[in-house]
Amino acid sequence: MQDKRGTRYCAPEKNHHAKNSRKPKKRRDTGALLIEQLSALAGAGHNIKMIRERRWASISFSGVRHKILISRQPTSVAQDMSRSLAATITDHIFDLPGHFVADIVVDDRPEQDHSIIVEILTIIDPVAS
Repeated sequence: MQDKRGTRYCAPEKNHHAKNSRKPKKRRDTGALLIEQLSALAGAGHNIKMIRERRWASISFSGVRHKILISRQPTSVAQDMSRSLAATITDHIFDLPGHFVADIVVDDRPEQDHSIIVEILTIIDPVAS
C-alpha cells in the first residue's frame, strides 16, 4: 500500500487489536494484596477502597503506610458488624510475600457512616529479600 506521498507501508493485520488486546495486569503490590485479603475478610456487602499509600522509613526499615476505607450500606446490624470486623482485622495475619505487617490501627466509627478506616504499616522483610 502507498500513502499520498507514495511512501510504501504494510497494512496492519485485520485482527491486530483483538490479537494484542489483553486485560490489564492486576496490581500485585502490597496494597493490592491488602485490599484483596480485606475483601475476603469483610465479605459481601462491603466496599473497600485504598485512600492513600505513603512511603515510610526508619533508620533500619522501609515500607508503606496504607490507609483503607471499608464501608457498608447502613442497616440495623451494620454497627455490630463493623465492630466485629474491626476486631477481626486487628487479629488477622496477612499473607504478604516479602513484607510483614508492623502496625494496624482501626478507626471504627459506625455511628457516623457505618465505615471503618484501617491504617496498616507494611515493612519490607529484610530476611525474605
